[in-house]
Amino acid sequence: MKKLVMFVSIVSAALVCPAYAQQGGSLAALRYAAAGITPALPAVPAAQPAAGAVAGGLLKAAVPADLADLNAGQAAALALAARAAGIAVFELDGAQMKTKPELMTHAARALGFPGDFGRNWDALIDYLGEMPDFQHNDRILILVRNSAAILTADAALYAGLRDAAGLACENAREWSRSTAVIKFVFIP
Repeated sequence: MKKLVMFVSIVSAALVCPAYAQQGGSLAALRYAAAGITPALPAVPAAQPAAGAVAGGLLKAAVPADLADLNAGQAAALALAARAAGIAVFELDGAQMKTKPELMTHAARALGFPGDFGRNWDALIDYLGEMPDFQHNDRILILVRNSAAILTADAALYAGLRDAAGLACENAREWSRSTAVIKFVFIP
């Protein structure tokens, strides 16, 4: 449970709306906590630094959305903190996923899907949702770099990927009885 709380704290700190806009947004709070710096943030308890991770005090509310859009710098900071906390981080490259067959092939390879992957939307949703089982980690962060390349090439494909990602996150939670967490970050 402690690992799940740490994961939710790390990902949530980067995915929530910029609650600390005056201090550079919630990502700045993530960086401060990871570096062991306790900034003065109004109406927010000071973060208690954890080894390579964000303390649970940054977000005690409900988990934000499973999908987020971040810039490259924010995503890099999030991935670094996530890896330090033992979270499995995977990366997809939108430049290699401009068609549905390319998307399915690249996702299967980059995410380590078993050989029987069906290369269709239903199979993608199922395999993404089962990643905690075959990757042996209940905390997974998937970065979709160059996501704008997918959107530019095929807006319907991009929407399909986001829908599949959201459904997979829900499935992972449901199938694991809320012990597994998958989050997606889309980086233009």
